[in-house]
Parts: sequence; C-alpha cells; structure tokens
Amino acid sequence: MLKLDALSAAAPSFDAPLEMLNACHDKVRHFCQQLDALPAYIAAHGNSAALGNSIAGIVRYFEVAGPAHHQDEEDELFPLILARQPDAAPKIEQLLGEHGYLHARWNAIRDDLNAYAAGTLATLNAGEIHEFTRLYREHAAREEAWLFPTASALISEAELHAAGQRMAARRTAPR
Repeated sequence: MLKLDALSAAAPSFDAPLEMLNACHDKVRHFCQQLDALPAYIAAHGNSAALGNSIAGIVRYFEVAGPAHHQDEEDELFPLILARQPDAAPKIEQLLGEHGYLHARWNAIRDDLNAYAAGTLATLNAGEIHEFTRLYREHAAREEAWLFPTASALISEAELHAAGQRMAARRTAPR
C-alpha cells in the first residue's frame, strides 16, 4: 500500500522560508513517486477504500500545498529578485510559466484521480501521470539550482523573515 508516514518528520518552519520551500520540494518528489506508483498498484490490486485514502492525500497535497508553495515564490521571492537583478526576468518568467502549466496539467489528473477513487473511472492514464511528475521534478530541480541560491544571495535575512511571516499568515487567513 502507498504510505505517507515518511513525511511526518519535522520540517523547517516559516522562520527559515528558503529552507521550508526547499523541503517542500522533497514532499513534491514524494507525492510524485506516489503518483507514479498508482497505475501499477491499481493494475495489481484494483480499487479499494485504502487506495481512495491515498489518492485523497495526493490530491490534498497538490490542491493545497502546491499552489501555496507557488504563491510563496511568486509573491515573496520573484519581486525581490527582480528588484535587485532585473536581468533575471527571463528565468522568473520561465518559472511563472511552469507554475501555470503544472497547474493546468494537475487539473486534468486531479479530476481523473477523484473519478477513479469514486469508482466512476475505470483506469488512470499512466502517461499523463508520468509526464506531470517528470515536469514537476524538473521544475523543482531548476528552482533548487537557481531560484533558492539566487534568493539567498540577494534577499536579506530581515526580508526573508518578513516573507516567512507573510507566508505563514496566508495559511492561517480565513478563506
């Protein structure tokens, strides 16, 4: 069965926003691994309530944490980097485009996952799932190679602390 308990270890807090965002990528990779495993697991075991719970966890992560993570980067890191390094605009535009594309790809997968869990879809499209997870892993690697080191070099500790406070506030604000 798919397990989520590996994510229960303490993660960095909003007091260290770059470390927290980087740790989110570990969770992204974990949930991508879970997604990649679904088609083979389903072929071997079929649908079940336990599988439905695993699917619900995957959906919850990509519906809540993924968009919040992207908003954190877009609202907190991108503007400060651009203010200090205007020639970073093409890289920021690429990351913004990837955020939008990943969101659009996720929407189709989410609907299929929910339909499968509800018993109204007979199978999942493994190709779509694997393409989404590949793209997300590549996106995370680009951010780890460029965005986080660049933010660390250009954004002061005080600014990062303030960004972390805003990130935390967004998660506790009423929706």
